[in-house]
Amino acid sequence: MYMNVILSFRTANEFGDTQEFFECNLPINKAEKDAFTFLNKKFFKAVLKKCELFNRKPEDLWKISTASNWGLFEQVTNKPSLKNMGHCCKWFFNDEINELDFWEKDIKQLYGFGINY
Repeated sequence: MYMNVILSFRTANEFGDTQEFFECNLPINKAEKDAFTFLNKKFFKAVLKKCELFNRKPEDLWKISTASNWGLFEQVTNKPSLKNMGHCCKWFFNDEINELDFWEKDIKQLYGFGINY
């Protein structure tokens, strides 16, 4: 599944940018348990690697925004896509901006995203 990703950070890099952009392709297996588990296992690890590649601290990350063909997950697995379950396909890690849901809190703890907030 092809994804466009925007990572938004609290502090700017040496060029004054607070965002990093990347694309990724996540392989979907017909036997995926559900969309949440799929992204937990594949996507957030990729985000962690990109933070390292961009020389960014994961604890400085406050938002992940994505665009994708979310319906592809449903086509391959016959299970609801994230979008069809009502998720906005954005993850926030700063309670001051947006109250975190259970998934964001879990991701924050697992990967250290946004712990500077």
